[in-house]
Amino acid sequence: MPKILVVDDDRRIVKMVEQFLLLNNMSVITAYDGKDAIALMDERVDLVLLDVNMSEMGGMETCQWIRQRYKVPILFLSANTSSSDKILGLGYGADDYITKPFDPMELIARIQAQLRRHQVYNETVRVGSQVKFGDFIFNKSAHRLLKGDQELVLSSTEFRLLSFLIDHPNVVFTRKTLLAEVWESEHYDENTVTAYIKRLRQKIRLGDDDQAYIKSVRGVGYIFEAELEGVE
Repeated sequence: MPKILVVDDDRRIVKMVEQFLLLNNMSVITAYDGKDAIALMDERVDLVLLDVNMSEMGGMETCQWIRQRYKVPILFLSANTSSSDKILGLGYGADDYITKPFDPMELIARIQAQLRRHQVYNETVRVGSQVKFGDFIFNKSAHRLLKGDQELVLSSTEFRLLSFLIDHPNVVFTRKTLLAEVWESEHYDENTVTAYIKRLRQKIRLGDDDQAYIKSVRGVGYIFEAELEGVE
């Protein structure tokens, strides 16, 4: 039974979400601010549902803290509906962004989709899947990205996106195609791809050049360009 950490300073919303999760065979832990969420966070949590606007340690800061330590899926729940807010939330490390008011069944569907993807992320093992580009080593089997001796933490969505790009070097992909291949869902828009590309670029930048490997193709989309070497 998956364990979901629900964090929102509106106790009515927490109670409602908790009831729907329980009806869908999920275990629930509740918190009403970011500090309590951090205190409750451990390896047994399978997914975090996190409000953005909270009076005691906001959702963005809480998300950033969790993402630096855990690869668990994080879904923002927010009344902020603008595209810029969504991009900002994804930029802090969230895997999805759901606006209030929301359809409870859509919320359950998105949670289940993230849990399925995270399970694949943890179980996928490929032989000979370690490749080197520049100063980076990407190990699909171990789900690790290394720069020298430093491990760069990837969320499950970042992992899938980088893995797909590495599997298809020197090929231009539109945002729509990346949505279909990586997210496999119609619930997301192309701004989601933009936000995740930006996050990956920051992690695999070459000096001050954050487009050294993932380049923009004007009017089309993105291309991954790098000399890939197999690593034993």
